[in-house]
Amino acid sequence: MKRFSFFLLMICALSTNACAQWYLFPGKKKTSEPERKDTVKVVPAPTENRDTLHVDLPGGPEPEEVFVLDIPSTIHIGLVLPLQASGKASDNFLDMYSGALMALRDLGKKGLKADLQVFDSADGKTPLPQTLIDESDVILGPVSYDDLRNTLALCGPGKVLVSPLEPKAAELTSTGQLVQAPTPWTAQIDDLVRWVREELPVGEELYVVRDTTAAGNGEQAAYLLRALQEGSVRCKNVLSTREISFRKDRKARVLIASDRDNFITSTVRNLSIEGARNNDVILYGTSRIRTSGTGPSDLHNANAHITAAYFINYEDPEVKRFILEYRALFQNEPGSFSFQGYDTMNYFVTMCSKYGRQWYKMLQEYGAKGLQSDFLFRKEAADARVNQAVRRIVYNSDLTVDLMAY
Repeated sequence: MKRFSFFLLMICALSTNACAQWYLFPGKKKTSEPERKDTVKVVPAPTENRDTLHVDLPGGPEPEEVFVLDIPSTIHIGLVLPLQASGKASDNFLDMYSGALMALRDLGKKGLKADLQVFDSADGKTPLPQTLIDESDVILGPVSYDDLRNTLALCGPGKVLVSPLEPKAAELTSTGQLVQAPTPWTAQIDDLVRWVREELPVGEELYVVRDTTAAGNGEQAAYLLRALQEGSVRCKNVLSTREISFRKDRKARVLIASDRDNFITSTVRNLSIEGARNNDVILYGTSRIRTSGTGPSDLHNANAHITAAYFINYEDPEVKRFILEYRALFQNEPGSFSFQGYDTMNYFVTMCSKYGRQWYKMLQEYGAKGLQSDFLFRKEAADARVNQAVRRIVYNSDLTVDLMAY
């Protein structure tokens, strides 16, 4: 109950012109009482703006689709999270909820007016209220693959769900009624190959440490090798780091092609040892290297160049501001879920404020950088409704970490 007292403090702190409406206990909303809305008066919101534009949307220029710039004066938002408010609360999703509230608070300071409905999907049995779907301009959630798939059946024309966490949900975007916020591992590999091509000197080769076991030669390793071939990257395949010619006057650029965590960690460790001997090593990889069990010191010794969907730059003034304000409001440290809730809510509500109720048709027109993750939807991507934004991170030998601008 102590955690929920922070939400009462948050309501008082909403100096935005946001109306908040929380459904924390599914199926237990009292019908005998009027709906409660906590409202804080702020500067006047923009009036309804409805214009008709003709734009070329994904799927080909013919027939030309009509886009209606229908900007609501109040943006209605549905947030669906497994909060478990009726039992043992989920700390991760309460953090995500808190981050989302912080985003609405900041948007409200800019003059945005919003109405928020929160539905607790923890029991997995109570379906979303149809009114939440029908009345919402932006719907964030549900979180799980099954809940997203089941909720899609409730979405009529013009209603789109945003998948805020589940990577597997990307395959559901083919329905046309779901947008995938998390960047998939395929986008990380695609950008990694572009990065290698940008940095690989003419005439030099990239060492690719291959894992020949059945478990190691899995989906991600196969995709990586295919991307290198299609990108015309000059490579030399080796089975271990012992086959690499390390020299102090020449950088050995290395990439690991394996789906086995123990193979990845042992290879990174060997590269770390070579890097500590003052040999020039550059290890290229995706965020899988960080989550495989590799220690930070090994990443620094190997001068790791990592592409990742999530990374927080704690030197960023906006990140520092968020942390200080989060501490003040919730008496707690923000975690990764807090940042994810903030970034996701901030981006998609801003989309609606710019392009109106049909914001999902204009995803390719607006990219944004968040505190932890970025948003970039490409028309040329296999699915234009899957986020393709990737952050490039460099682990330097002096134990600093750089977030690269590109």
